[in-house]
Amino acid sequence: MKITFQGEGFHDILDQMKAMLAAKNILPGVSEKPESRAVPSTAPVAAQGPGPDLFDEPKAAVDKPVVKPADKPAKTVNPQIAKMQAAKAAKKAEREAAAKAAPPVEKPEPKAKAAEPVDPADMVKIRQKTIADLQDAYANGHQAEVFELLSRFGNGAKSFRELPPDAFVPISEAIAKGALT
Repeated sequence: MKITFQGEGFHDILDQMKAMLAAKNILPGVSEKPESRAVPSTAPVAAQGPGPDLFDEPKAAVDKPVVKPADKPAKTVNPQIAKMQAAKAAKKAEREAAAKAAPPVEKPEPKAKAAEPVDPADMVKIRQKTIADLQDAYANGHQAEVFELLSRFGNGAKSFRELPPDAFVPISEAIAKGALT
């Protein structure tokens, strides 16, 4: 089935559609007599575009100026956001000022005594005992102390395998002095 409508304007075509739907009892509440502004004809009309919604009422023309994005005022900033940004900028300024100030005096780390040559057999025993002590301390909940010893005497080592051989002597001395308790 093909239905064509023709009229002077858009509203005439809508009125014709409403009248047809009312005549077929498809659209209840619409009178059978259209409020047509022109006489319907049977000439075919080529449809262009997506078309209007059939049930919308025509809107009156508005005499409002078109607002272009350039005409809109700048977006205002929320006062709470402005406060947060100001506080953030103040903290950043404090950090930069503190960084420019004289660096704090650092405590020199106790350096190990001049490395005396250690017998390789004794070194192996010290290494095994130190690893056993560190593993035992780690298993008993002293993880922070173990990592502290590893990083301080092992140049930032995070495991036993990363420790240089000369690091076991100072670690064993620190354990003897009570570093793991």
